[in-house]
Amino acid sequence: MLCASQSACSLLFPTEAGESLSHYDTEAPLQAAPAPEFQLTDIDGNEVALQDLVGEKPVVLQLGSYSCPVFRYRRFDIQKLQRDFADRVAFVVVYTQEAHPVDAINPYADRIWNPVINKVAGVNVPEHTSAEQRRAQASQAFELMELDSRFLVDNMDNSVWRRYGAAPSAAYVIDLQGDIRLRQPWVYPREIRKTLNKILAE
Repeated sequence: MLCASQSACSLLFPTEAGESLSHYDTEAPLQAAPAPEFQLTDIDGNEVALQDLVGEKPVVLQLGSYSCPVFRYRRFDIQKLQRDFADRVAFVVVYTQEAHPVDAINPYADRIWNPVINKVAGVNVPEHTSAEQRRAQASQAFELMELDSRFLVDNMDNSVWRRYGAAPSAAYVIDLQGDIRLRQPWVYPREIRKTLNKILAE
């Protein structure tokens, strides 16, 4: 069960993101550098390459999973961005391995880690053991979160997640030339908005 409103979630979930991501600065692609290319399938099984997405509009690229509270909670502000920028910006999600699987070691800590907010919200997501299972979980998240984004699904080797910094809820803004104009280990929609306004004003 997902929080029904932003105010309800804010009572349960802290404003700031959680675990430290000290590796991100050195492992994630740099700002002003070309965004790393990838080719994935969407939740319907269609192949999509990054080069198919850039060029006509700026791209907001999120990487995350439903078991990440930051990814779920900040969807409210992402929804507002989508409404405000409508047809001027492409919003894309790459669904990754679960940040907090209930049955496997957390990828950011050497233990099983099921946060209190997930227990309260009834979020109990197992780790994906097949591409079909990951696609099914991504499809369910797409429906529950009501995001007007294109949902792609990372490979089972988690190659795109690793290439983009191995963070639980990372976000990037990619300009018309395919360069990274903003990178975030934790999605902060306010900064995304500022960057999109700059790009669209150029």
